[in-house]
Amino acid sequence: MAPVLPPDTNEVAVSPSDTSTPTPAPVNTFTPFDRLALEFNTDLECASVEITEKQTRKILKAKQGRKQYLPGQPRIRLDKPARNVDANNDPLLQYLEKCHSTQGLDELLPWMRYIFVQTPSYTHIMPLHHQKSHAREIKVTENPGLHLVWYYELIFIKPIPAYFYSQAFWEYLENADKKLYSACLGFVRSYYMLIQYDIDFHQACQLRLIPAKGNGELPTYEEWCEFIEPFAKVGDHHVNRRYHYGELRLTRINRAAMLFKFNLAYFHIYPQWGSFLEHTLAPIITIFAVCSVVLNSMQVSLGVLQLKNDMDMMPAAWFPFVDASQWFPVVVMLSIAVILISALFGMGIMGLKDLDRGNRVRERKKSGDPNAGTRSHGMVW
Repeated sequence: MAPVLPPDTNEVAVSPSDTSTPTPAPVNTFTPFDRLALEFNTDLECASVEITEKQTRKILKAKQGRKQYLPGQPRIRLDKPARNVDANNDPLLQYLEKCHSTQGLDELLPWMRYIFVQTPSYTHIMPLHHQKSHAREIKVTENPGLHLVWYYELIFIKPIPAYFYSQAFWEYLENADKKLYSACLGFVRSYYMLIQYDIDFHQACQLRLIPAKGNGELPTYEEWCEFIEPFAKVGDHHVNRRYHYGELRLTRINRAAMLFKFNLAYFHIYPQWGSFLEHTLAPIITIFAVCSVVLNSMQVSLGVLQLKNDMDMMPAAWFPFVDASQWFPVVVMLSIAVILISALFGMGIMGLKDLDRGNRVRERKKSGDPNAGTRSHGMVW
């Protein structure tokens, strides 16, 4: 089944390095999120309470006769009278902050452009079914800072909560916390890229990434497309910095955290010191192994030069072997040097191209070009 695109889109842009999965082009004109096109949960309502004579605040509560807690999360009760009147002591906002804030990544991303992070484009997200093509295993997590972060054969994806199906929730959050509201908008927008085909939708349902509707049934693919469409029209200036990007590489995030925040890592895949040191020391051990081969080659060449001084006592049949022993270590050292220089030069060129392209995309975005950065990924993925 073909992917459902929002109205007035350009033709699908296909990455030259990945012709198997088209990427939906962003809409020509981005608009602020207004309301849900299809509301799957009507258990909530938004009410205004008077804090002072001149100030009111919206609160979220469950309708009469409905379950008196946040849909999908019975731990967060909505029936306490004093709840969420004070914005500084609101258990609901504290819970939402924990579940959806990406402040840690937002602080790191300005620095990551200097370590060749991929181009800032939310379209850099492969559909769910195509993750298998990159040998990635999908790990479901509730950590908002790990959503669409990948590490070699793993990619973390955060499921959509059931309360996102409620229009009242979005009205409450927009009034309660603009920053958190923009983070939630960007999060849902990422699902427009994750679920592009019917196969993606069914896989998401199997992984429980998509919650059930208020009546306990899962939405159909057609209903899902109608629900997600308004979020596809949300531009980058309406979402937080993290969701200006698509998939992010954990190794580069960890490197940025180490260089600019002076932390050992942003997130430890291996929480034990043994596993951490094993992966950290592997590159260092490789460097020592290469240096050892070079030094041994130099030692062999010097030893052969000393042996040549006593060649008068050596049978003539050994002369070719001595010459080979002298020059073969030199060939080995030159080969290692050529391989290392070629690899570093190639990676440097690709990284600089990605950096240059990322800067050009940023400039195009600043000038108001909505189609900037439509490739699925850069050269150094």
